Amino acid sequence: MVIATYLHDPVVHLSSALGLTLLLGAAALHKLHDRQGFARVLDNYGVALGGMLPHGLRLVLARLLPWLEMIAAVGLVLSFWMPWTALLAGLLLALYALVLVASVARGAVIEDCGCHFGGKPQAPSMALVWRNVLLLLPMVNLMGPMQGRPLVWFDAVTLGFLLCSVAVFYLLANLLISNRISLRAL
Repeated sequence: MVIATYLHDPVVHLSSALGLTLLLGAAALHKLHDRQGFARVLDNYGVALGGMLPHGLRLVLARLLPWLEMIAAVGLVLSFWMPWTALLAGLLLALYALVLVASVARGAVIEDCGCHFGGKPQAPSMALVWRNVLLLLPMVNLMGPMQGRPLVWFDAVTLGFLLCSVAVFYLLANLLISNRISLRAL
């Protein structure tokens, strides 16, 4: 299969690893920079999930999650650890998707999901759940083998443009999801 060949290309592997690294690293830095805000988000989830997230666990998660994200981000850059850290990244994204699904399924009204980088709060929604499920695809790609072809200078250019495009697409998708939820509230 031709598509399987391209999925195992080193540029696709590197872009998957670097894209998840940027996402998880930025999320970890955001949580570490605003520890109070992240603790409030976890408290809101604790209330919304009706006791499924006890206070003690919220305190542990507030301290542990940013560092797990940072470990996954750094590990994804180190190629010989890639399958294990890709699994950690996938587990974190799946955990976030499950918490979003649980809060949406319970009909919880949470003002801020805690999964944005801007100043505009974003409520949990099924669109965010699907976003996290789609973010699992690069992790699945990283679990497979990478071709042994050597990288050339054009691969670096391609990788740079690909990462910029993916970052813009991710931010645009978040903006569209946020605007859709804001319009529905009107």
